[in-house]
This record gives sequence, structure tokens and C-alpha cells, in this order.
Amino acid sequence: MNRNFTSILASILVCLSFGFLAGCGGSSSTPPPPTPTIAISATSGSGQTVNVGDAFTNMLVATVTSNGIAASGVTVTFTPVPGSVGQSCTPSATTATTASDGTASTTCTANSTPGTYSVMAAVTGATTTAGFTESNTAPRVLVFYVNGLEDSAAYGPGPVYYAIAGAVGFDLSGNVIGGEQDYNDASGLTSPDEPTTPDVINPKGSSMTVDTSTGTGTLVLDVSASNPGVGVAGIETFAVQFINASHALITQFDGSATSSGSFDLQTASSGAGGNFAFTLSGLDTTDAATVAYGGVFSNTSSTIHGTYDENDFGNVLVGNTLTATDNGVGAGVYGRGSITGFTDPNDGNAPISLVYYIVGPEVLRIIDVDYEDALVGSAYGQGNATSFDSTALARDVFGILDNTEDAGFAAAGQLVAANAAAGTFSATFTGEGDDDEGGIVMATGTPGGVAGNYSFSTIVLGYGSMTGITGLGSIHTLGLYATDPTLNLIDPNNTTATNLGAALVLEMDDFAQGTGVVVPQGTIASDGSDLNNSYGFGAQAYCGDGSFPTPNVGWEFDFVGQGTFASLVFTTGTGGPPTPVDISDPFASFILGTADAYTAVPIAGTAAAPDAAGRYTFPSAAPFAVGPVGGAGGPTVDFTVVMYEAGPGLVFSIDEDALSEWLGTFQEMSASSLNAMHVKRGPLVKSQANPKR
Repeated sequence: MNRNFTSILASILVCLSFGFLAGCGGSSSTPPPPTPTIAISATSGSGQTVNVGDAFTNMLVATVTSNGIAASGVTVTFTPVPGSVGQSCTPSATTATTASDGTASTTCTANSTPGTYSVMAAVTGATTTAGFTESNTAPRVLVFYVNGLEDSAAYGPGPVYYAIAGAVGFDLSGNVIGGEQDYNDASGLTSPDEPTTPDVINPKGSSMTVDTSTGTGTLVLDVSASNPGVGVAGIETFAVQFINASHALITQFDGSATSSGSFDLQTASSGAGGNFAFTLSGLDTTDAATVAYGGVFSNTSSTIHGTYDENDFGNVLVGNTLTATDNGVGAGVYGRGSITGFTDPNDGNAPISLVYYIVGPEVLRIIDVDYEDALVGSAYGQGNATSFDSTALARDVFGILDNTEDAGFAAAGQLVAANAAAGTFSATFTGEGDDDEGGIVMATGTPGGVAGNYSFSTIVLGYGSMTGITGLGSIHTLGLYATDPTLNLIDPNNTTATNLGAALVLEMDDFAQGTGVVVPQGTIASDGSDLNNSYGFGAQAYCGDGSFPTPNVGWEFDFVGQGTFASLVFTTGTGGPPTPVDISDPFASFILGTADAYTAVPIAGTAAAPDAAGRYTFPSAAPFAVGPVGGAGGPTVDFTVVMYEAGPGLVFSIDEDALSEWLGTFQEMSASSLNAMHVKRGPLVKSQANPKR
């Protein structure tokens, strides 16, 4: 056989045997099959919220498809992506194999840090991952707000207005496990990433200890990573006085600043809809003016409409239209939301950025977070009311305090409505009151010495005013904004008190920009025997004898503490180990040239029996004596204190001396609820420590 023929035949047979005839000289070809399209999606389990340390209720389920058809037997990897402060969860398994329907799942257990974070699901071959958004929350969250004066380096150094609002999360052992706050002085220390991002409270440097026998304690918040300029190198210390497990008085207590405010259990972290009354007070640095606002608004589907008044250093504008947007609380777990669209009518309707923290469905703490103005205040719901007529006031007690930057006046007293009737919207009132204006006592509780008119709008829900006021010094006009008659304006979570409802007020004259409350007055025992209780108490004081820093001395001190009235005698335990009373005095009012924060300061005094209006005084023979301050050799200062009792459990106090004025409250304590608090137990303070900056 021819060798060439044999070689050709062999080659043909080889090609045929491997099926490559076309490749051996043919002209057609078959393309390889296409690569399948792999996709993964988050099917269910996203958007859950649980307490720290708890497992999520629902599994995290991802679905894998290949060319749109469920892919079984595929390995899915679940990877938590921690949030900014380490919030995350631990999967029960980091990998899972898809079932016949293409699904794979895992469970996840929250770690010990509150916050929002992601869990990503991935599969080989997919171009994208699937994301689950989850949140850990604290078993207990308390919302706080304060305002006062800081010792600001921007003023040489010297005093400047500041405000803080925030929320602190606690576990069931009383450990701080996170939180956030907004700080604003409009003078260089505003939280750096406003309005979108608050200061983060780092649990590692934060704590709270409370003596549950007295309710007195210390709160330490570490925001040094976010805002190192506030407090002492970013560490803020507060003295707290718990009235019950859900409510405390609070003052900054670290020498960097002094302030007063409230610290309240959060009962809702989303949803700020409905009708509200509000007041705000603070500072506008563009014209170095104190400013205050008050009004009412409705929040429907995040659209805000309302009517409000402004007092900008005596430039009063009433009946301004409010149109704004509630941007909601977003993905946060601390109930922080924001409002855009609020404006300053006295400044060409310049926008003001507001942030709020939800205390409950009808209580918001609000702070302005702009860099050139600083405001703080509250909004209180109006409940299901469809109208507020003249019967919204009856027999009431009021307390009003000027803006802390201005420090112009403090006033308290009683009002009794006359000619009020259902279906009528205006009436008159009489009463008595005390008013101290910069050390000059303008009113001293003359029975029947206060009179005026009040009215509410027939169109704008709860929007009103008090006019023609006489007998209360320079106070002649107040904005009046009615609140839910079942809401407690002093202790928002206490709905069993007798002093529920009434209104917020805004001073509308040209001498000051104060804000305050009007609350119903209960029955007062003529001998004062209904005072016989233990109280948490505190006050924000303005003084004319500050002596620090040089040369721009400040003019505020604040205090909180616990004491007892028995047969009109008030004591904080001077006969034995002192019950702690904390005085924040960074501007050296008590001891010349010595700026300090004093603990365990005794206070004692004996009140005279009340008059018919529930007004108590401390006679000169047994004054309201504070001290010794700073130890046994320190001074004792006698204050001229007047009290108006709103009813069993709540008393307003006012100081009316030439060199000081204050407004404060005594709030009846609930021992049983204090014992049930989830807090770190702290011992009684046994000596007067003097923390310095």
C-alpha cells in the first residue's frame, strides 16, 4: 500500500475518533455554552431590632439563582459588617448551603453595643452581595437635655451659652453601652458633623453610679473621639438626682460648664406625629442676641404646619407661619430625628437646623445645631384635643426663667382663672407672684396682686396669649401654648401626678426672653403638712458675684440634691452624714476666686406655713442656708427663698436676693421605684471632693 495513502487514512481515522472532523479541515464550529448568571438577594430577615445580647427573632434568609432559576447546593457566606462603634452580631453559622428553592439562612445574636449595622451574604460567581440591615438597642435608654453657661476659650476665656441634648443606653446591669449627643455653643464647640452626625458616646469611658437610697449619682460620658473640646478633654461629668426610676434632674459637674436640665426614660424611639406645643430658648451669635421661640404645630406624615412667636432680644414677632419637614429618626436606635424648614423671622427667615430626641410619643427634646446660633427646648403633645378653650386654665402655678445668657429674671406664682367657661376662648385671672429681675425684687407675693387676661385661638389649636399682666414686675405679655391635659410637663413618664396638663409660656416683652410652664394646682394643706415627704430638688441660679475667670467672670451656678421636709423643716441631713447636694460653681460665686464643683453640701431651713395661694417663705430666723461650702471651714450662704406648691409632690422655688436669683423645683421621690432601678450602685458621698479642670 502506498505510504502516503496510509498516512492520510490514519489522520482521518484519528480525527473521526475524537469527533474533530470539522477541526481537521471543515469550515463550521459549535460555540461553548454561556457562563451561567449567578445572583443573590436578601429575601427576609432585614430590618430587625433587638436588645443587645439577644438573638434576632427571624432568620436571615438569602436566595441564590442561576439564570433566574433557584440554585441548590451552593455555599453562601454570611459576614457581619460592624458599625462605627463596634455594633454587630454573631451568626450561628458563617456559611450555609442553599436548599432546593435556592435559599440559605442563618440566625444572628446581637453583641453588647447598640447601633445599626449590616450583614452581607455572598456567593461565588455573583457580581454583587446581598445586604441585611439590623439594629441592636439598649434595654434602657434615657434622654437628657441641659442648657447653661460654659467657660469658653473663644471669649477670652469667659462665659457663653451652650446646650446639649442626647440619649444614653444602659444594659440591665446599669452599664453605659452607648449613646449619642448634640452639643452646641455657636462659638466653636458645636458637634463637628452637624446636622447629620451627632457625637458618639463611647461606652468604654462612660459610666453612671447612683445611690438608690437617695437617688443621687454621677453620670460620665466619653465623647472624646467625636468632640474632644467639650467637657474635660471630651469627658463630660454630670451630677444626677433621680426622682424615680424614670426621671432625674441633671447638671453638668466637671468645671468646664454649668447647666440644668432633665434626664428621662425613653418610651418610644420613633414616630413624632400629632399636635404639639413647644418653646425654645438660646443665643444668636450673628448679632450677639438672646432669642426665644414658642408656638404650636401639627406633624402629619412628616409635614409640619404651625404658628409661632419669636422674641429676639426684645424684637417680638407674633403669629409667624411655620412650614417645615420632619426628616424622621432614620436608622438610629436612640430616637434622634431632625427638622428642616424652621426659620428666624427676625433674620430674613434664615434657616435653623433642628435635631430632636424622642422621650415618648408626646415629648421631644429639641436642639438647634447650627454653627452661629444655639437653642434648646421641648415640644409637648396636645393629645386628642380638638379645641382648647378658656377652661384650659383654672387654678394654676407657674414658673418662668430667663434665658441663661441674659439672666434677666426669675418668676413664680399662682393664677386663678375667672369667668372661664366651656366654649369661650378668653377670660381673666388674678393671683399672686414673685419676680426677681437681676437682683431687684419687683413682686413679692401680694395676695391678689397679679391680674391679667388670657385667650386661645378659635382656629389654631392651643395657640394663645396672656396680656395686660399687672403686679409681676416688667412681665406684661406671655405667649401661651396649651398641652395635653393628661401629660406631665415636669416628669413626662409620671401620669399619676395631680399636676397634669396646662401650658408652656414665652416671655414677650422687650426686657427678657424667658420660657416656662403653667401647671394645675391641687389642694394645699393650710399648715403645710402635705410637704412632709422626701424630695429630689434642684435649681438654675444666676448670680452677680461670680469671680472667675478673669477678666470675663461668669454668672451662673446650679445644684441638685435630695432632702426632706418634716413639719416645715427642711434638711439634707446636717445632723449626721450629709445627704449629697451637688453645687456646680465654675464661675466662683461661693468662694472668691475659687471655681469648683462641690459635693455633700448641707442645706437646711424652716419654712413658714403657706398662705392661701400655696406660697411659702423662709423667715430670716430660719433661712434657706446653704453650707458650709467646700468643707467645714467654708462659707454658709443664706438665701431668700420663696416656694409655690403646685400640689402634693411638686413645689416651685425662687430665690430673690440682691446678688442671686434662681428658679427650681422640689419633686417628691418614689423610694420603691428607685430600688428597682437598673443602675450601678454607688455609696453615699462622705466628704466634699473638689474636682477641678
